Amino acid sequence: MIDGEGSKTQSDAVFRLHLVDDSEVIVYALLEHKSSVDHRTPLQLIRYVLKIWGTELDIGALPGGGLPPVIPIVFFHGREPWTVPCSVQDMIRVPEGLEHLARSFGAYTVHDLGRIAPRELSRSVEVRAALLALARAFRENVSDAEADLLVAGVAETEFGRYILAYIIEQVSLPPERIEAALRRTGADPGEVEDIMGTAAQIWMEQGRTEGKAAGIAEGKAAGIAEGKAAGIAEGKADTFLRQARLKFGRLSAERADQVRNASPEQLDSWLDALIAAEDVDAVFGERTRH
Repeated sequence: MIDGEGSKTQSDAVFRLHLVDDSEVIVYALLEHKSSVDHRTPLQLIRYVLKIWGTELDIGALPGGGLPPVIPIVFFHGREPWTVPCSVQDMIRVPEGLEHLARSFGAYTVHDLGRIAPRELSRSVEVRAALLALARAFRENVSDAEADLLVAGVAETEFGRYILAYIIEQVSLPPERIEAALRRTGADPGEVEDIMGTAAQIWMEQGRTEGKAAGIAEGKAAGIAEGKAAGIAEGKADTFLRQARLKFGRLSAERADQVRNASPEQLDSWLDALIAAEDVDAVFGERTRH
């Protein structure tokens, strides 16, 4: 969202909708997501609403000067129940006898994602996967059924890659479970390979290979400490083995040991060679014997 001064606000998403039966009517759906209980939410949403209205008035986009309706919706995926009042009005302590003067304003709707059955989150496969990823973020014990629903929204599209990146970053779902879920849900081998290839790029780019995140991140930052270098090498080795397995099948134990014991520089060379190699031996600079 952009406010009247042209700067970004902190709202997660704002959609401007034109109703089908009346092209002159504008409705804003203001979406906000929370991972923890935030008692400032009603006031925060009111500020967003005021910025929307102020912007519309500044650009003269309102027929007759009327304000468009704004529908604030909060998607909550925290561990604790949502205990925040759902309007600014409910936050106000009205003295007895003055109730008739208090007006209801700033109300919003909250969807506590962690307490909604996964299949009821949305009829859209992609939207359901995105909401379920939010609901299971930072939590342990994601079931196979939930993993299947998560990967159902993953595809080689911008939104699908966004869902995949969020699953990798925030959901306790290791790569082997992502791949297993893809196969259970009927993804064809080519699609599985493409998605896992994209996943490998995300792990490598963001330094989030399973169990190696701390060592890799510190190693990239400093690049000199021996322990940090080991973290980088382990992360690159994991990435190489996964990419090689997707392309050529599982490597022999000897080859896997060779990769595990290689230096970061050697692994970089092999990762580059892996892209165009026609067989495993070519990656390591060896001729295939006939």
